[in-house]
Amino acid sequence: MSTDADDIPYISLDTPPPSPTAQIQLQDSTPVLNSSLSIVTPTRKRRDNENARRRQRRKTGRVDELPVHEEIPAWDSAAAELTTGSEPVWNSPERPVQSVDNEAAAEIGRDQGYPEYCESIQEEAGAFYQLRTDLFVVNGWDTQKKVSKAGRNSWYHLQRSTIGDLLVTACQCPLSRPDNPCVHQQFLTDYGEEMFPFDATMVNSNEDNTAVLFSRAELQEGVFLNHFSAPSSNSRSLAGRVIVAHTGEDIGSGDWLSILRCQILIPRAVPRQRRAPVEQKAVSYLPISPPSWAVLPSDPQLYERAPALEVAPETLCLDATSSCSCTYPRPLYNPARPIVRMRCTVYGLFRAWEAEIELQSCSNARCRHRFVGPDARERGIFNYNNRQLFSHDLLDEYSAAYTSSETPFSAWVIVLSRRYALHTGGVKHPFVTANLFRSVWFAYVQLQYLEGSMTCPRCGPSPQNTIWDGVTLAFNRKHLLPTLEPPTTSQPDSIERTTTRYLPAQQLIVNRSVRRLVRLVITGTPLTSQAIRSAISAQAVPSSDEDDEENEDDDDDTDDDPAAARRGTRVQRAAAKRQRELADRLDAIPRALEGLSRACPALGALFDAKFGEESVMQNRPAADVYRRFFVQICAEESVLQMANRPALNLLAAFIAAPNARSASSLVEIPALHEVLSHESARGEQPFSNTILDVCRFLLERGRAVLNSLIKGPEPPRVDESAVEKPWTETGCCYGLPKIRERPYYPKLKHDVNIDAGGKRGAKCSKFYSQYGERRLTGGIMCVWCTHSICYGFHCIPKGEGRNDVFSALLTRWETAPKRVIYDFACALGPYCMTREPEFFANTQFLIDDFHSVGHTKCSPAAFLKTHCNVDARLSYINSSAGECGNSGLGRIRKSVSYMSQGRAILYSRVFLCIWNRLRIRNMN
Repeated sequence: MSTDADDIPYISLDTPPPSPTAQIQLQDSTPVLNSSLSIVTPTRKRRDNENARRRQRRKTGRVDELPVHEEIPAWDSAAAELTTGSEPVWNSPERPVQSVDNEAAAEIGRDQGYPEYCESIQEEAGAFYQLRTDLFVVNGWDTQKKVSKAGRNSWYHLQRSTIGDLLVTACQCPLSRPDNPCVHQQFLTDYGEEMFPFDATMVNSNEDNTAVLFSRAELQEGVFLNHFSAPSSNSRSLAGRVIVAHTGEDIGSGDWLSILRCQILIPRAVPRQRRAPVEQKAVSYLPISPPSWAVLPSDPQLYERAPALEVAPETLCLDATSSCSCTYPRPLYNPARPIVRMRCTVYGLFRAWEAEIELQSCSNARCRHRFVGPDARERGIFNYNNRQLFSHDLLDEYSAAYTSSETPFSAWVIVLSRRYALHTGGVKHPFVTANLFRSVWFAYVQLQYLEGSMTCPRCGPSPQNTIWDGVTLAFNRKHLLPTLEPPTTSQPDSIERTTTRYLPAQQLIVNRSVRRLVRLVITGTPLTSQAIRSAISAQAVPSSDEDDEENEDDDDDTDDDPAAARRGTRVQRAAAKRQRELADRLDAIPRALEGLSRACPALGALFDAKFGEESVMQNRPAADVYRRFFVQICAEESVLQMANRPALNLLAAFIAAPNARSASSLVEIPALHEVLSHESARGEQPFSNTILDVCRFLLERGRAVLNSLIKGPEPPRVDESAVEKPWTETGCCYGLPKIRERPYYPKLKHDVNIDAGGKRGAKCSKFYSQYGERRLTGGIMCVWCTHSICYGFHCIPKGEGRNDVFSALLTRWETAPKRVIYDFACALGPYCMTREPEFFANTQFLIDDFHSVGHTKCSPAAFLKTHCNVDARLSYINSSAGECGNSGLGRIRKSVSYMSQGRAILYSRVFLCIWNRLRIRNMN
């Protein structure tokens, strides 16, 4: 959006060369187009339409129906009406002449219909619009019908970039995956260099924040369907762009719709106190297969799965696997001892049956009134106590219910009781009570084979991108047992890091006042002479109320209007405040320049050239890339947040060979990468000595801080012969085994302290939530991959903190992951680097997109979206994967709050295992 000299807002339409640029003039009365496009969700749109109808009904007593529009074609020529010429603004590319015979295209051709897609583009049946030199908009593709999808909701962004010699493409369509590109990516890879060559005259998507109109179709006279590609206000990455559809007249009236894929978070329930039942061992003890709808191809076949129980079972006979549940090892069936036959009740999905069961008195002398009974798993039956037996499909039905929606045991039992009453009258064999069914289900799932569920088939056993988040899945503290042992617990044989101390002044610019002065100069609107003159004239010009007073009669004197006087005073105060702010920024320039020059002369020279007094007087505002660069230069975080060890190594390679290829590899230092790309696009090659000296300063300072932190090697491994304590007791359930113990850090005063609530100083305005409120524990800490597969969790006794993520990574991961995404990564990075810098030196600590909005004082280098802006490969990282999993865990929050420690751990693990299995099945 822009504004011309007459303050009339308009939309800038940027079209691929040689298409002209058009403008649609809008009236001042347009409320939705004041500064940016209004993003309206479907729920809000529906609510606004209902309110509009109510207002119209109160006014006129009737509601006008909207006109029914004809179906919009799947592709249009981007509205020749926008220009005065008769030719369309955009045309689809001509038919490619070369053939595609590489393996990737062949694979896509088999799965997605790539040859048909090429023909569709040639015949102009599908759209392939180039908006910027690196940004495209494409139609969706129907892999079944092999045609382009029609409709307003089938538009996706496509982006390309070069990193070194590698062409990187990223697409937002659902067919795109990191290991299997979609037809759009393959088409751009095969024919992009010929049909859409990189053009230096075109604007790059990172350097332009305007909305682009790429499609326009007239529905009826004066009513158009327009599609815009709009950037986000706080992100310049591919994931931040949205397609906005507008139906209405060109003045801006009508319906605005943002085409987004949203995640719906389930609200958290408030838990309450309740006692847990006493555990009881079941007669069945052999491993049981997972539910048929959650079986993975890697699962072993434990036995022949029986069909669902629909009729009364035949006599349940004893065999070699029959046992009693009194002791361990279990007393087994002895053919030499006598057998008795008794009556039992078998509960199914719709009714219960009486059946005959063979039993044998237990051979244990201390066991009275107990019998050896059949396991019956091959019959699809779970033997709880030889009197009450339950079908596997009944127990799996509850697993399906509580993992799909919030289903407490009491509610489930009520449903089953009514179902029994419907089918049998419920008089002779009613369903069991909620307490009994709860005990039966927990005994059943303890035997269910759910191993191998906490590994993503695409990310492998140790994912490179991990997403951590705490969940308020808590039970009552009165059930807390001494066996609970999270990774934060140090063992007696843990090593002591006596040389580990806090290292002060890890920032790139050590002087705090210099950092503050630089931020003062570069923050706000660009500092130019024109802005200064505007502020001075705004204060000098009299208010409109005084002008009216001179021109009006004495009877209409506005001096008697106190509201008008207050408005004039507010305007004058605002103008005076703005003038003072500009004066303070001007006064800070010499001091900021002097401080930067003392730290690094080249850095001071770059600041003077872009933000110095001369550039201000000559009305030459600096490009946005330099402002973002100095924001990170003067950040309060450690220099290692801006550039970790791999990034420093790439920076050293660039300094040794400063060319465009080595500069494009610096995507792990986004601010520097943008500056180098900006200078390279302007033809400033080879790079100036000033920017190379700044790079050398950054390299030397980063390596100095890193070498000061590293005091010794990684902690030693635990003895492989040692047996890890069971997760049912410790509450620590991960897909990776424990390979290290958490060390002691006696010189760190607050090492084992829990991160308290409230603000954490001036570095970050976010604060830790008090998860362990009142009588509840601190919830659980979960780790996810980018495909929403949970790799494990552990219970938190009191409250979530940085220690939970640090200890889990150190004790479980062979090598630290490449990226750790956490909502408090700004504080987690220094915490980890202070304690184990050698282990975490290659790790990036990033804040996900969802939580980055609240980190107003943190460096943009800690935001995942900052890295996505320069590296399109990171657009595949679903940073909200943890939030999606946490919203699912909200279904069991209320049930867990009533449970004892052991049951809460088991209940949570079964939920996460089934959650993972269903997603893995969808992947396969």
